[in-house]
Amino acid sequence: MSRDPLADDHLIPPYRVLDLTDESGVFCTKLLADYGADVVRIEAPGGDPLRAKGPFPNDAPHPEKSLSFLFYNTNKRSITLNLETEEGQSLFRRLVKKADSVVESLPVGYLKGLGLDYDALHQINPQLVMASITPFGQTGVWSKYKSSDLIAMAASGYMQITGEPDEPPVRQGNSQSVYPGAQYASVAILAALYYRDLKGGEGQYIDVSLHEALITYYTDAHPALAWKQMGQNVTRVGTTSTLVIPLGAYPCRDGWISAGIITPREWDTLAQWIYEVTGNAEILNEEYRGGNQDRAPHNDIITALFMDFTSRFTSEELFHQGQERNLVFLPVNDVSDLLLDSQLEASHFWSELDHPEVGPLKYPLGIFFSEEISPGYAPAPRLGQDNRVIYRDELGLTEQDLVRLRANGDI
Repeated sequence: MSRDPLADDHLIPPYRVLDLTDESGVFCTKLLADYGADVVRIEAPGGDPLRAKGPFPNDAPHPEKSLSFLFYNTNKRSITLNLETEEGQSLFRRLVKKADSVVESLPVGYLKGLGLDYDALHQINPQLVMASITPFGQTGVWSKYKSSDLIAMAASGYMQITGEPDEPPVRQGNSQSVYPGAQYASVAILAALYYRDLKGGEGQYIDVSLHEALITYYTDAHPALAWKQMGQNVTRVGTTSTLVIPLGAYPCRDGWISAGIITPREWDTLAQWIYEVTGNAEILNEEYRGGNQDRAPHNDIITALFMDFTSRFTSEELFHQGQERNLVFLPVNDVSDLLLDSQLEASHFWSELDHPEVGPLKYPLGIFFSEEISPGYAPAPRLGQDNRVIYRDELGLTEQDLVRLRANGDI
């Protein structure tokens, strides 16, 4: 991430990013850090609350051993700083002078109340690119509302399309709502830096709404488009489909298999295979042949016949025997399956980092990999581990200054 793509990378420092995010935005700064930015995680003197979030190795809480913190903060540095004291605010302004970007996900209006909003920081550093990642953005009647993953899934409409058709709406597994906004923010920051450095512009302010970003992610047969055309909500279908039959997750001897049969050729192949295994000639019924909509009226009986078939195999047997027949069968993996997956191993998806407090752990750092550019390989920082390097070596503070600042609660 050098400023001049034609310059020697060894002579140009990486972009400096000041990280003021919580769980809503920390994935944005992780992406920037993993691919070369110098991300400085600014933590309150007591530490980032994410350090207190489990799971922890051996279920023993420890501020340096939160697996959540370790994942989200690879390749970052850490300093402690109290933004609510005058001295802390003064130090932050000095850091901003040398920064390329500030990323924050604090409550709307919080930084303005401290005199540290974009307008104030722009006066200090006109080249600064600042991104704010909040539940509903900086404007509008919901701008100061709090949120959670459950609220985001409900407000975005995702819950309306997720779940079984005869059951209440459900949210997706884990907290998925923050990732679209974090990804949009990281791309917008890169675009703003490109505009600044290669187009001769100044810095910019980026306002990211997690709510709006999440809505853009369900674009396949988008519910809004369906409503405009038909005046109907897209219905929940669970793990199966009413458009492709069969399609979904089905039980097998050791777990679940995902399958999808689309073309008439695939159906004929599958039906013959099911007959050979089960001996049930019903599956060869001429009414089931042809396209998916030909099978739609018979979905229930086809599903029952298919589940009787899949339950006789392991997921690996269905996977490989399906491949031999050019049919799409894939195991529904758990974490242990992913760690042993030969495809992920071949693509350098997993990387091992040795953390001084926890030891070696595997991380998914292989999203982008090449001989020229590859992810960084530094574990998450310990609390305030870079205070001396940044405050003393970069800002010129003395050891006596650091002692005084710590005693006053400024760092």
